[in-house]
Amino acid sequence: MKNRSFKIIFMAGLLVMISILGTALFISHKENGDLKDKTDVIKSSQYVCSMHPQVIQDEPGDCPICGMFLIEMIEDKNSFDSSLSDIILKVNESVQASVKSIIPEQASLPIIIEAQGIINYDPGNIKTISAHFKGYIERSFVKYQFQHITRGQKIYEIYSPDIYSEQWNYVKLIQAFPDRDDLTREAMDWFNHQGLSKAQVDSLKLAKIPDYYFSVYSDAEGFAVSKDFDPGIYDNAAALQGWSGSTGFNDGITVEKGAPLFRLIDVRSLRVDLKVKMADAPLVERGQKVILTDEAYPENQISAFIDQTESFNGGLFQTVKVFIKVDDDNRFFPGKQITARIFAGSHDGLWLPATAVVEMGQHRTVFIKKGHRFVPTEVRTGVRTDDKIEILYGIDHTSKVAQEALLLIDSDGFINLN
Repeated sequence: MKNRSFKIIFMAGLLVMISILGTALFISHKENGDLKDKTDVIKSSQYVCSMHPQVIQDEPGDCPICGMFLIEMIEDKNSFDSSLSDIILKVNESVQASVKSIIPEQASLPIIIEAQGIINYDPGNIKTISAHFKGYIERSFVKYQFQHITRGQKIYEIYSPDIYSEQWNYVKLIQAFPDRDDLTREAMDWFNHQGLSKAQVDSLKLAKIPDYYFSVYSDAEGFAVSKDFDPGIYDNAAALQGWSGSTGFNDGITVEKGAPLFRLIDVRSLRVDLKVKMADAPLVERGQKVILTDEAYPENQISAFIDQTESFNGGLFQTVKVFIKVDDDNRFFPGKQITARIFAGSHDGLWLPATAVVEMGQHRTVFIKKGHRFVPTEVRTGVRTDDKIEILYGIDHTSKVAQEALLLIDSDGFINLN
């Protein structure tokens, strides 16, 4: 009986020990499981660049943008700041900055189109000097290109028997009736047409023997150039650099009646060729006022009007022609670069300062303010006048836009408009 009681007590104690051991094993297993979970959390940690928060990787490494070592991201729920969500947005989708913002202006503004151009010769003031009769040039007084010739100046001496052989009757007529203008009017008209001066005609009245040698005088004023001179293709820079060369009208040449000898350019009338951007070309019309300014001397200006607009032929520019009159004191001359302001009326639209719009290839972008962030938005632009640019669509008159858009362009990437 005593042994039986001892066995019961022993079995009860054994069960208690097994229970205690099982409990200990369960607790130990649970603690090991938590440790494993924590290990999994560590293994799933992410790494971020301190300079570029948008760069996040699952493993340690270097930032692909700046090359800095990535640091582990630590989630701190107790000190979370909701404003950080703005900072870690992609740099090509928004910009956090403190710059002045403005709203577009709905108004009717005067359109002033700026253009660049060059002064050229006026083809209408280029006169060709031709031989009135056949002969042999004894002496030419036109020696070099751009030589200045005045009206009445002797330009050459010629030997020409034809003036007497062909029109001897005219010579005899004025010799027979020197004081009868009514009878000799036709003869006098012919001599004047040939370029003979009054003194030469008077000498014919007294001549007993024909003089086949006589001088020819210029009936126009200008700068002498060769007979094949083309202002459309001539390099004006040559004249500015003091270039000179023969006009091709030399001593000892034989000329035929009506043959061109050389040309005279009158630079008191000039043509200005302006290059207008194709976007502005539809606004330019004949008769609009234009102010021309010398790039080297901005105080030197002249007012004129548009005379011709060439038809569209593709390209980036349209040519506009302006004809001007200048005096001897004016600094405008062929070959000079000038700037122009064309007054093309007024235009009603939605306007922004040109500094608020960024040109990105074929796109135009503005930065709209949303909270304390600026979001890039594509717009379509229209007319530009001085420092203002028209906005056709993309924003409205209530939009707040960064006044200086270039300050918000990220140096590490491109603005994404999608």
